[in-house]
Amino acid sequence: MKKQTATWNLHTPVEEDALRQFPELDPVLMQLLWNRGIRSQEEIYAFFNPDYGTDLHDPFLFRQMKSVVKRIYQALEKGETIVIHGDYDADGICGTAVLVTAIKEICRRTGIKAFEEERVRWYLPSREGDGYGMSYAAVETFKEMEVNLIITVDCGIANVDEIALAYAFGMEVIVVDHHQLPQTCSELALTVHPLVPGETYPFKKLAAVGVAFKVACALYAHGRSRKAPIPLGLEKWLLDLVSIATVTDMVPLTGENRLLETYGLMVLNKSKRVGLLALMNAAGLTQGKLTTTDIGFRIGPRLNAAGRIAKADVALELMLEEDESRADALAEQLNQINTERQKLTEQSTKRALEMVDTEAAFIAVVDHETRVGVAGLVAGKLAQQLGKPSVVMTRVGVHVVGSGRAPSGFQFVQAMDTCRELMVGGGGHPEACGFTLLEPQISAWVKAMNIFAAEHATDDAGKTILDVDAELELSDVTWELVERVSAMEPHGMGNPTPTFLASGVQVIAAETVGKTQSHLRLSVATSTRSIRSCIGFGWGWLAEDLTMGDTIDLVYEIGVNEWNGNREIQLQIVDIQKVS
Repeated sequence: MKKQTATWNLHTPVEEDALRQFPELDPVLMQLLWNRGIRSQEEIYAFFNPDYGTDLHDPFLFRQMKSVVKRIYQALEKGETIVIHGDYDADGICGTAVLVTAIKEICRRTGIKAFEEERVRWYLPSREGDGYGMSYAAVETFKEMEVNLIITVDCGIANVDEIALAYAFGMEVIVVDHHQLPQTCSELALTVHPLVPGETYPFKKLAAVGVAFKVACALYAHGRSRKAPIPLGLEKWLLDLVSIATVTDMVPLTGENRLLETYGLMVLNKSKRVGLLALMNAAGLTQGKLTTTDIGFRIGPRLNAAGRIAKADVALELMLEEDESRADALAEQLNQINTERQKLTEQSTKRALEMVDTEAAFIAVVDHETRVGVAGLVAGKLAQQLGKPSVVMTRVGVHVVGSGRAPSGFQFVQAMDTCRELMVGGGGHPEACGFTLLEPQISAWVKAMNIFAAEHATDDAGKTILDVDAELELSDVTWELVERVSAMEPHGMGNPTPTFLASGVQVIAAETVGKTQSHLRLSVATSTRSIRSCIGFGWGWLAEDLTMGDTIDLVYEIGVNEWNGNREIQLQIVDIQKVS
């Protein structure tokens, strides 16, 4: 499939004063830091030298953390029943696994028989049955189970009424969440959330798994204060799970998240977690060299697939599984689910592109053949291709349920706030949302969202924007530069993989490669007449349009290709424009 050519946004060169201020830094590296807003001596040092011992914030800086920890220990010691209510995506799955693992470890080391007596359980909602968050039906189920304490992970902040029902039934609730705040939050529940009004925790952009990790750290610390045999640093072995969901939930890899991801990748590459090792094997990954790219494209999609078209329980069971043969079976099941998810997404995207009104400021598709679990993926592809906020809706029971994705800058929650009276419910992040409507309200809701989108449209609306860090001749890419640029890792939201522009290079040869001939191998001559080879994954269609002697501008990434024990610099094509 042809790729849509983007509008390139080349960053302004770093100021000369800044280069003189930091003469020890390579100018290319300084440009990358400058583009990411990292400009002071303190910011630069912290970015390149994340220190687990000094830079990790104290979990008890959360205002209600002491009360949360005491309540969990009280439940364990008094023989109460706890349910950890997660979410069906990778963040909710990994966050739930973090708390289950931590509480199980505490019980094992203190002799509490909560797991043997099945007093600590977990629950993940069904995307198609329950919908997002804690439902009334789930609360009713917990009442029948004689649950005393509910801990929500990656949900709960918007479930004010459901929490009230739980308290009416005699249960208590702890909310561990990070989503955007609703207009009203529960005054009954204990809450660990970096964004609630008056919260004193200094870092505001943790994923839910990061917030759950903070609760786990506090639980371990409280246990040690009571002389429980919990070693210092034990919580580090939870960072493999933290590294996964911090990437998949697309929180900025800056500040404390960069610290968690840096150390999390170290743990992921040494993890002894049986289920995770089985998943790596099923995904064809080699432990020891895993990166955020492997998480984003191989591990994360498999975990998310379960909650999209099957039951997320499969993924959580795998993360908690300790038997190798059972883990292998679950990992293979996730592989099959992910393959089916890919097929459904491709089919639904094709139908959606045939339905859209490309002139509208707000793209809305109603397709009852689309599974609700892939609606967000399809919306993401529409937003990416059309450069506009996009939603895909499908019928679930008596409601129409939708997911939305938008280019950077659009505020879904603000948009939905203009038409809440037309909705059953909805929430999410600035550029991603989930919502529920009654079918008769669809037309009016789409009209209201379209008005908001039109009023807040920018000059770039409808365009795919590609940020380019700097101009860099291909001949200037050396092993020394590759090593320096690698210091910017790990990459993700807020710290994207660096991109560079090579202008006016001449095509020497272009050919398709790969099993399906879908990739492009391109040889070009630089201005210094040196020949460099580039690879373009998914760019094979362009080979027939390029001939020897053509002049092109090329946006590329720098990497290393390792194959059969050999290492070579890899110049990966991001975008190409012919020069007329």
